[in-house]
Amino acid sequence: MDCSGCGFEIEGGYAFCPKCGRRQPVPCASCGYPCAPDFEFCPKCGASLGASAKAAERPVPKPSGTIVPPSRILSLPTNIESYGLHPVSDADRRTVTVLFADLCGFTTLSEQLDPEVMQALQNALFKELTAAVRNFGGFVDKFIGDALLALFGAPVAHEDDPERALCAALDMIARTARLGEGTPHSGSPLLLHIGINTGPVVTGGLGIGTAKSYSVTGDTVNTAQRLQSLAAPGEVLVGELTHRLTRHAFSYESLGDVVLRGKAGSVLV
Repeated sequence: MDCSGCGFEIEGGYAFCPKCGRRQPVPCASCGYPCAPDFEFCPKCGASLGASAKAAERPVPKPSGTIVPPSRILSLPTNIESYGLHPVSDADRRTVTVLFADLCGFTTLSEQLDPEVMQALQNALFKELTAAVRNFGGFVDKFIGDALLALFGAPVAHEDDPERALCAALDMIARTARLGEGTPHSGSPLLLHIGINTGPVVTGGLGIGTAKSYSVTGDTVNTAQRLQSLAAPGEVLVGELTHRLTRHAFSYESLGDVVLRGKAGSVLV
């Protein structure tokens, strides 16, 4: 099977990927569904996973035999924040497929429609997009104006997260078209442009106090948003790793190396 993090092909029974070190899903003893290492119960059949789904412990390193004198051991001050240091947060580094979807012509629609009609249309659209994401095991991170940010691989990971993201994107486009046909508006078809990118991110709480919420940060997120901005109406653009992990299941047309706004170099699309 392929690693759920980097896509590297690994042998069955491996608890960790030998390439990126990521923990691998453990099959449920009752139904065989691949469960995340920290699951207590199978999300498909509800069976208790018990010890079978616990992540395997890494081998304990043997002592090197070198004795370090106490004088050479670094002692951190009690209040490390006063030195500009901060304790490790709840952040987690992992490979995630990020999806950005945006409604084309939102500004023009806002000018043409009554605010209440526009708000109702937005809510109906977000309901459809959320359903598409959840139907394929994704997580809706947030809504930004008329755009949606969805994650596949966080907080719950699957072996085929990039494929799930592509399926969700196609479902989004179909749902949006149907919504446009049944909703009174300017007459122009409702279309999305979508960007999808797979790569390393940092997940965890973002913000301060009550404003803190689960989110992701990293260049992978920025690139997905740039791809979405570049995509034509009704088009889905994907990054190089997303393409490599899904080309066996989807047909693509390459745009070659593309310069994205805010990126230092070109990106293969």
